[in-house]
Amino acid sequence: MNSAGSRYMAVLERRPAPGVGPIGIDRFAAAELGLRAVFPEDRGPFLPALSIAPLDRHVSLGPGRTLRITAQAAAPSVLVPSHRGVDSSRLLLSLAEQRPSLILKVVQPDQRRFIDPEVSFDAQRKAAALGCAPDILAFDVRRAVSVSAFLDGWATARVSDLKKPEVLQSVIAAKRKIHGGPRFKSTWSVFDRIRTLQAACGSCAIEMPQDLPFLLDTVFSIERMIAAAGVDEVPAHADGLASNVMIGPNGHIQLVDFDEARNVDPYYELAILANEVFEDEKDHLLALEMFEGRPRQASFHRMRLYAIADDLAWALWGLLMDAVSPRKDLEFYRYAFWRLMRCRIALQDVEIDLYAGFI
Repeated sequence: MNSAGSRYMAVLERRPAPGVGPIGIDRFAAAELGLRAVFPEDRGPFLPALSIAPLDRHVSLGPGRTLRITAQAAAPSVLVPSHRGVDSSRLLLSLAEQRPSLILKVVQPDQRRFIDPEVSFDAQRKAAALGCAPDILAFDVRRAVSVSAFLDGWATARVSDLKKPEVLQSVIAAKRKIHGGPRFKSTWSVFDRIRTLQAACGSCAIEMPQDLPFLLDTVFSIERMIAAAGVDEVPAHADGLASNVMIGPNGHIQLVDFDEARNVDPYYELAILANEVFEDEKDHLLALEMFEGRPRQASFHRMRLYAIADDLAWALWGLLMDAVSPRKDLEFYRYAFWRLMRCRIALQDVEIDLYAGFI
């Protein structure tokens, strides 16, 4: 999802504490099961392929070579104002004694209801074929486990990076390239997510904000307005988090974490990216100009409405996770409060009825 989906490249910013050496995979039960799933004891069909795959610049996996864990698990960050690193456990893998060249990702159990591994793995592979993402080298759909190429030497983008016009332009170009590629296995909208989360919160008898009925009514009226204007879904990364953008040598861009990837309205994807990067909605025009060339007022209206809906969706997610997730060390409630606050502020500044027919 997690803006919401598994934020696995957060591992790049994590460094071992002084004096801490390699950590055995037995320390991480979910990762251990995941590794066994894609690297079974009989070596399975994948391991022999490693001997000819260009996984590492320095060494390939020859006969008798084995994988070992060389890095620590990536810990999720505090949720406010982001939710990066929350949806999955990640471990770096290396070949023998060499530098890490693979990353193992296992979706957290409390996020499995929101993530379709078959859809996300397929999406990442299609994006990788376009040169927009690291390839998935092995996966197990049933266990929601994948092994991907590790982008050694690349940096996790920050919001400050995406504020640089040349970086934002490259990110939008990568996303547009995916838009023109083969369709993904699932079509989806943020309003579908809101309905799913609304039902899940209702079944858990969660105490909800008093103005939630108003917020829901407003957002579903937005859905009807957009549907009436027409939607052309395209395959999309559909994730706005800066931390799911990797910046490589010479400024090359790769997108990671395809848990949110679906066929969506491209203006939804642009909206959540702009919402991540810019505090002032007027600055969204910069991203829109990069996307359209000559920004249209109707497109700007649509972006603003999608940003409001996305804030409400993630607020509901945070409230639900605060109630049901066993991971009580994460500040799901604070994250929900922050997204609700931004949703309310945006609604105060938007005269939605005036947008009808102009989105």
